[in-house]
Amino acid sequence: MGQFGSDYLRLTQQVAESCTDHDLSAGSMVIGTSALAQYEIDGAVGMYSGIFNNPFMIWGKYKRGLFKTTLSVSFQFHHTQMDGAHAAKFLDTLQREIEGLKE
Repeated sequence: MGQFGSDYLRLTQQVAESCTDHDLSAGSMVIGTSALAQYEIDGAVGMYSGIFNNPFMIWGKYKRGLFKTTLSVSFQFHHTQMDGAHAAKFLDTLQREIEGLKE
């Protein structure tokens, strides 16, 4: 996560300063994300604008309960890009990363 954050900040600063795209398409698949932290969402659908867009993940406000904190996540992908097993593996990895966070 630390490397991701570092790369993200470096590349977004580079794009902001140069006003040119940073193309990740060669050998990489970009997962679009959107954090709507001020909203309580249960999911989002119809995020595609073309035929074979990259996967898209959206999340909203986390909810604290008595014994656990939850975060609803909507993950949309096209079957030509990944199988359901790949999506499940991604979501399992995301869950483990979240469980590893310290409050």
